[in-house]
Order: sequence, then C-alpha cells, then structure tokens
Amino acid sequence: MTEYDDPYRLSGRYLDIMIRGWWDHHGTTVAEALRGLPADSGPVVDAGAGGGQGTRLIARTLPQARILAVEPSPVLVAVLLSRVADDPDLRTRVTVDGDDLLAADLPELIGGVVMANLIGHFSPHERDRLWEDLAPRLAPGAFVLVNLPWPTGPEAVERSRMSEVPVGGRTYVGWAGAEPAGPERLTWHMTYETREGDRVLSSDDVRYDWWTVSERSLRAETAPHGLAVAPHGPAEAGLYKILRED
Repeated sequence: MTEYDDPYRLSGRYLDIMIRGWWDHHGTTVAEALRGLPADSGPVVDAGAGGGQGTRLIARTLPQARILAVEPSPVLVAVLLSRVADDPDLRTRVTVDGDDLLAADLPELIGGVVMANLIGHFSPHERDRLWEDLAPRLAPGAFVLVNLPWPTGPEAVERSRMSEVPVGGRTYVGWAGAEPAGPERLTWHMTYETREGDRVLSSDDVRYDWWTVSERSLRAETAPHGLAVAPHGPAEAGLYKILRED
C-alpha cells in the first residue's frame, strides 16, 4: 500500500452520513447506467468507494456482479469494511482495496468502473495516467461512469449549509465554500459541526484542493486513449459514460 495523505482524516467521520443525500438524489440515474454493463466480464470497480454507499447500490443493481471497492482513506475504509462484513451478500462479493486508485491492484479485465465524486482529486497529469491504465482493462461494452461536480471551472462558491443530518439527540451540520486556486483548481473550505439543540459541541474545519473538470476537458483528455464520452441522465446529475471507441 502506498503512503497516502488523507484529506478525510478529520472529515471522514461525517462524510458517510452527509454523502447519502447525493446517492438518494442520483442513485436511480446511476442504477440505470449500471444496468447497461456487460455481465460476467470481470469485477465492477467502485473507485473512491468511501463508506460504501455506492458499493451497496452496485450490489443491489447487479446482484451477480463481483465488486472491487477501492478507497485509500483509512477512516473511510473502516466504515466500508465494517459495512461489507456486516452484510452476508456483500461479504461474499465485495473485495476492499485500501490503496489509491492509481496504485491499486486492478485486474486485467474489468466489467465497469464507478467514479462518484472522485475525479477532482486527480490532477490533469494523474487523470492522463488513469485513462491510460483503465482503457485497455475495460471489457467489451464496459464503461467508466463518472460525475463532474459543479462548479466545472475555478469559480468562487459562496459558503452555505450543504447538509444537516439528525442522529439521535444530535445533529451533524456541514458547511462548504470555495475559492479559485489556479486555472483549473479550487480550494474548498469545509466546516463540520456536531450540535445538540442550539449548542455546538464540536467543530472541525477542513481545507482541500479540488481539480475542476468540464465536459469539454473530459472529452479532450480521454480521446487520445481511444475513449469516447457520452452524457447520461439529466444534466444536473453531471454523469458521463466513458467508453472505448473500438
């Protein structure tokens, strides 16, 4: 396993419950795409699996598929592995790889890849390496399903409340804002609060860089690797299939 500077070292304990809203909102659209993957063509890779929200969706949608869940954050791997181990079905079909996607031990043939809310962690150079690595591994008819989160360019994002999740007698609140940090980069400023009534019991501030990717740049960087880009679902989902052209 490669050494990993975990951007979720502080926020990982909040992320799984707060990302669930994205899956609740876009899960049906993701599942529609997954049903188009070829059967029996190698495992489906859940790249940046987090705590396993997407892993569970893949397993429900493709009940015969084997799944390779790749997640380098030790905090999130703990959630993911526990979730997989507690489910008799997942325990027989899901393999957890705690490495970065660029260093993970991927099989020679894969039946598809899901990259949800992940692509901005990779620089343009790293994405070029990624497409070069994934393109020859895709089975006939398989594709990479990726979303391009807003904003797709380096523009300021006004700080706002992004999530509020009640659990028992406490509420977990997330705030987010961003500012440009270069031609293709943002710096996100996140605050995660634990509240009980009007009291803030704890607050964690996190900053991390994010590489923005537009549809135009996605097409330009995948084409040299023999890959085509096709939008999937409503525009607000920002979902795209990346497929081999041959």
